[in-house]
Amino acid sequence: MHVGIFDWVEHSDTLSPGQVFDHKLELAAAADKAGFHGYLLAEHQGTPLSIDASPSLLLAAMSQRTRRLRLGALTFCLPWYDPYRFYNEVCMLDHLSGGRLELGVGRGVSPIEAQIFGMQDIETSRAHYRRTLDFFFQACANPVVRYRGVDVELYNKPVQKPYPPLWFPSSSKDSVDFTGRHGYHTAIISSHAEAKARFAQYREVWERHRNDPGRHNAHVARPFLARTQHLVISEDEKDAVDAGVSAYETWKGHLHHLTRKQGRPDAIPLDPFAEGSVMRLIAGTSQQVTEKLKDVIRQSGMNYLLCVFSFGSLPPAMAMRSLELFAREVMPIIIRPEEA
Repeated sequence: MHVGIFDWVEHSDTLSPGQVFDHKLELAAAADKAGFHGYLLAEHQGTPLSIDASPSLLLAAMSQRTRRLRLGALTFCLPWYDPYRFYNEVCMLDHLSGGRLELGVGRGVSPIEAQIFGMQDIETSRAHYRRTLDFFFQACANPVVRYRGVDVELYNKPVQKPYPPLWFPSSSKDSVDFTGRHGYHTAIISSHAEAKARFAQYREVWERHRNDPGRHNAHVARPFLARTQHLVISEDEKDAVDAGVSAYETWKGHLHHLTRKQGRPDAIPLDPFAEGSVMRLIAGTSQQVTEKLKDVIRQSGMNYLLCVFSFGSLPPAMAMRSLELFAREVMPIIIRPEEA
């Protein structure tokens, strides 16, 4: 079991964007010191769910405040990028971090966000995604690439060879087949029971194709199968639950902000404690959270836990305290000793 952090970098009604960013940098520094594996950021546009419209900027700042923590986006939404600029940003981030970049790639799920960048339909978005990713692979492998009718010399290559480890979020059966065949690290948004079935499907596909030529993530020996988990930990159970539920409702409103504009207010089933919720809340004391996490890990079949410590309206001090208590009292129990 590996443990990392996932963060939407949400808009706050009480903090300025600068204060939000400072809080995330403090979390990253604390996670680095505590021995977390990685810190992954979302990318969204035009929604209170995320003011991290350019993950590279925040990741670059994090890279200068950490030494071991792996850093990345889950995901960079490739249709929104110029392929040549995306390639160069990835190379720069990998060097700035000393080869600690985790590279999530995706198409983006919201048509409203895609329209900001001129993507009027799924086919256009999908084509630009493939074009950007294909260019990235080509540029990593060659000293000169043909781009927009010009031969471009490349003087920057990723530190990690042939490129940083790739992530691709999964949800449907088809996307799991794709990620498993190519060996992408993945994170699944679903109920715990459905995640277990999808992870089992992934493992079967991965075993069948692990030696195939041309796999995108062939340089990764063992893929991460991740789940996000909202966590609030306190010495007082009631304080943790009350703060967690309130923050969860704020986060839920942020997550549904764009789907409400499309007339789909409950597009994703979300409830802090319901069995069928695709993202649930665990709140309580360190001992209570430990026992609940053991159940979640068993029920889902994950091998990578992405903790969500900072979400919704949760005060930054409470998020920091949750991370501290988790690192000291929970993490050593839920991961193997050699990974502690």
